[in-house]
Amino acid sequence: MSRGSFLFVESNTTGTGALLMKRARVLGFEPYLVTRNPARYRFLTDSLAHIIEADTRNLDELIGVAGKLKRVEGIYSSSDYFVESASRLATAMGLPAPNPQAIATCRNKWKQAAELRRQSITIPETRLATCARDVENILAHLTLPVVVKPVSGSGSSGVRLCDSATAAIKAFESAKNALLDQVELTSPDILVQQYVEGKEYSAEIIAHDGALHCLGILAKHKGPTPCFVEVGHDFPAPLPEPSLQELASFAAGAVSALGLDFGPAHVEFVITEWGPVIIEVNPRLAGGMIPVMLSHALGTSVLDMIIKLYAREAFTPLRASTKAGAIRFRLAAKPGKLKNLSFSQDPDATVPEVGLLKSEGEELQINGDFRDRVAYAIGVADELNAAATAAERMIDSVVIDTESAASESDNKKVAGSNQSKWNLHPEAMKLLAPPIEIVRDGRLLRYQATIDEAHLVMLADKGLVSQKVAADLLKHILALQDEGFQSLEGRDAPRGVYLAYEAELAARAGPENAGWLHLARSRNDLNATISLLVLREAVCSISQQIGTAQDALLRRVDEASRLVAPLYSQYQIALPGSPGHYLLGVFFALARERQRLHCLLDDIRNCPLGAGAGGGTSMPIDPTMTANLLGFELPSFNSLDAVASRDHHLQGLSVFAGVSILLSRVAQDLQVWTTREYALIDVPNNLAGGSSMLPQKKNPFLLEHIKGSASTVIGAYVSSAAATCKAPFSNSIEVSNYGCSSLGLAEEALKRALILTSLVVKFMSFNIRSMRQNLEDGSSMTAVAAERMASRGVPFREAHTKLGEIARRLSLDSSVSECRSELIKHLGEVLPASPEECRDALQFGGGPGKRSTVEQLSAAKGVFLDMQVKCGDVRERWTHADMHRKLRVRKLIDEHQAT
Repeated sequence: MSRGSFLFVESNTTGTGALLMKRARVLGFEPYLVTRNPARYRFLTDSLAHIIEADTRNLDELIGVAGKLKRVEGIYSSSDYFVESASRLATAMGLPAPNPQAIATCRNKWKQAAELRRQSITIPETRLATCARDVENILAHLTLPVVVKPVSGSGSSGVRLCDSATAAIKAFESAKNALLDQVELTSPDILVQQYVEGKEYSAEIIAHDGALHCLGILAKHKGPTPCFVEVGHDFPAPLPEPSLQELASFAAGAVSALGLDFGPAHVEFVITEWGPVIIEVNPRLAGGMIPVMLSHALGTSVLDMIIKLYAREAFTPLRASTKAGAIRFRLAAKPGKLKNLSFSQDPDATVPEVGLLKSEGEELQINGDFRDRVAYAIGVADELNAAATAAERMIDSVVIDTESAASESDNKKVAGSNQSKWNLHPEAMKLLAPPIEIVRDGRLLRYQATIDEAHLVMLADKGLVSQKVAADLLKHILALQDEGFQSLEGRDAPRGVYLAYEAELAARAGPENAGWLHLARSRNDLNATISLLVLREAVCSISQQIGTAQDALLRRVDEASRLVAPLYSQYQIALPGSPGHYLLGVFFALARERQRLHCLLDDIRNCPLGAGAGGGTSMPIDPTMTANLLGFELPSFNSLDAVASRDHHLQGLSVFAGVSILLSRVAQDLQVWTTREYALIDVPNNLAGGSSMLPQKKNPFLLEHIKGSASTVIGAYVSSAAATCKAPFSNSIEVSNYGCSSLGLAEEALKRALILTSLVVKFMSFNIRSMRQNLEDGSSMTAVAAERMASRGVPFREAHTKLGEIARRLSLDSSVSECRSELIKHLGEVLPASPEECRDALQFGGGPGKRSTVEQLSAAKGVFLDMQVKCGDVRERWTHADMHRKLRVRKLIDEHQAT
């Protein structure tokens, strides 16, 4: 017997929309779907729901539709774009619904950001742009990279990570129409947000009767940048239980701040080194099949829960899960007509559900959002690792075959003349030329495309290729960049990434056009140029990270300089000092390393492009123009030097090693100071760990990671030097591959060490009593006493000898008061009255005295500001080159289209 009607206002197209309608029917309701365009939903059948066509953005029309239905018990929308319409309709009909005004605020991400900021909820720095000039102005105040996204988007549509002003402006233009083909909406208002680095999570929350119930915290997996496609979710997130509870409370606070008092909310946030940051709150069930996975893991249908909630039935909070779940998605690798899509193996008991999201014969497009998913698999097990492994194993079995736009023979022709002669042995190819992975090769491809832009603009400007050919190639290069090079994912690269990339261009632009791309250049000067682009980016990134560590040091100096603590020499107490003095010492040591990095950046001014294979070219190119378009000052003076030399890499790795050695020494000190014997500092529990066996033990293990990172960085330098030292002075694989490949490993390890150092410095606490305790016997003040005796006419060596004899007479078993009394008896007023007086007497030679510390701090702030400005200037110079190059590219394309 029917329990009444349940009305769905539109639906999502690939998630749980169809399943909600099925569950409504199973629960005894008669499901209806009101929609403007039934053709949007390929899953629609007569048995799924009754279809009603109406203007779903017109409340009066929706009320008319609902009024004609028999006994409407609930109204809901699984679509981001229509949750507000559904809530207004349900409110008008007297049915359960969230506050429509709260939904409206939440759906407009600019208004949402303003409300969260007003309620003191941590969010990224967020600005609103309505024109390209707005974007330029915003970037003057935000630090790259930034995220550009539509104000009212969903499913990562139109969301792009931008590491340059040019990319941000392009993403802005693209985002305005990103929703047009999905829901016929333009988005004139675009958000520009500071990119927040960290692991991303989501909280799934149900609001009911004044309470917020968290179904769980999930960890996200993302596809390659610059897109933000979610490719997997893990439940529960692999975090300690107390952390999960804290995060649930944090997410609930954001939901409450937005006034979402009824129904589901999907909260996305990032855990940074400083704590969690809200990315956005969505007033709906999670997409990406998350509710289905949660239903399997929790043992209760989340979809049934929602339908019953909106149908005014009793709501029962879920119990804690005893199972773990994971979802994995397969993305389309390239556009084309889908010939075959299937799973090559059958799911077992740990994979309760799999699904195909596309149909054979369908035209695949790379959109850079949720529409790129072609299949999913859900794993459920007692342990998260087992669930994730099951889902990954199943999704890895997906077979996807699309029709290629060009034949293999065409690709081989473009990949190099006589290519058929060079078929690498399969075993060798497996080792030396594995299939392309965007996660691994994406940065290389981005730099490749950047260089192609500059090279083609120069060739067209010099009349070496026609503007028509250059414009056509540039149009396809821009398309590849927009797609995040997804069409190359999994592509075999027997002759390297570059030739596989060129073959893809040939498939799109035609071999007759793509064949011009390699005019007047070689893979030798191309690789040398890419290596310098990678190096200068790594150096600048490390400089910025050093700046973060320096900032953390300076922020603790004021407080730490007022304290008194031992200065050590050979692990023995030497003099009274302060932890602020130590921190300033580390600051200045880091400043010198940072200065060396900037000297290196100043020295990376010559662009190798144009050197060819090492002998230049007979074509009348303009290498200065190419260099300027890539942010270099000059071309290389000598073609052989351009392709043979990698001294900049060795110098960069040498400085990286120096920084890592310094950080390791600091970590060694801090680790010793956390011991019970020293007890000078303490690190909070969230920066330490426990022992698996010893319940009393607290391990400051982050400090060991800092020390361990140094071995990786030093090893990278040694590896690079060893690969280079016996290579001939010309282009060689030892130098270009093995001599440069360790840079990424070193950069990653050093960044890790810098971030961990910043965290420890920022949050460590000083044990004031312990720091002072070992100074109170007065023995550490005898050096100053000897100097005071010298200032009264006693030769220093005589004073030193006398004080040494007194110190030797003092027994280690003597109490603090006995030692102090003995020293006062022999030294009188030349002995400082307190450790603080002694510390402040050390004001010359850069000592820890109060006046000296003030001078040091002032100098440190000046050095810091100068380096920050230099770092910003470098970025600005590169950004200007990027913008100029992109403008030239766009002008060339536009002029060709106009003709």
